[in-house]
Amino acid sequence: MPIRLTGLLCGGLLLITGTTAASAVAAVPIKAQIRVEGTAKTLVATRTVELADAPIIKDGNPAHSCAGQTALGALQAGTGGNWTGTWYEGLGYSADTIKGFKPAGSDYFELWVDHKLSQVGLCGANLKASDSVLLFVQHCTYDPTIQACPHPETPLGIRAPSTLRKGKVGTLRVVDYDAQGKTTPEPGATIYANGKRLGRTDKHGVFLFKGRTKGVAKVYASKTGFARSEVADLRIR
Repeated sequence: MPIRLTGLLCGGLLLITGTTAASAVAAVPIKAQIRVEGTAKTLVATRTVELADAPIIKDGNPAHSCAGQTALGALQAGTGGNWTGTWYEGLGYSADTIKGFKPAGSDYFELWVDHKLSQVGLCGANLKASDSVLLFVQHCTYDPTIQACPHPETPLGIRAPSTLRKGKVGTLRVVDYDAQGKTTPEPGATIYANGKRLGRTDKHGVFLFKGRTKGVAKVYASKTGFARSEVADLRIR
């Protein structure tokens, strides 16, 4: 199995300790966001999930347990448990299929947290309140010489105003995140609103959007070689 840093394999290091009085007290539930992108469509649209401090055991083996307030907990809650994974000793669970979708060949689900490539896997990515989890299909041809994927995909992000008056023009900006979370404008990204293709961003990653009909325009960006952006709600008044 190829490894891109340690975020390629969606599993996490599980440290098992004895029960203490402190650990017996359950942590307060937290809320986080999760989104999952497949190859051709979004598998889990951005949603907020509440994560309890309860162990997750996917394969029925009590020794294969991951904490609930992790990226794995977000996946479990965001899919209603509709995922499958393999347990790897010292690493935890991978995400093999999500909502019935399995990446082809050597492709795999890559984990990002708060717009950064995770340095640990699903079980090891402990979350804080309001953290955002993204899983998307990484198309990787692993190069053992450099011990990495030579041209890894990265996720797009979209910036849109929250409201726009009918007949007025608003500015949409599309960026590309690198593994450390740094953004750069992304030219040539295709913009969609409510599923309809509108056009592409210019060399500065900008697209001018005219509000033609009152209501909510759900806008997002896509480009070959990148994971789709989140969907932004733009209300036209």
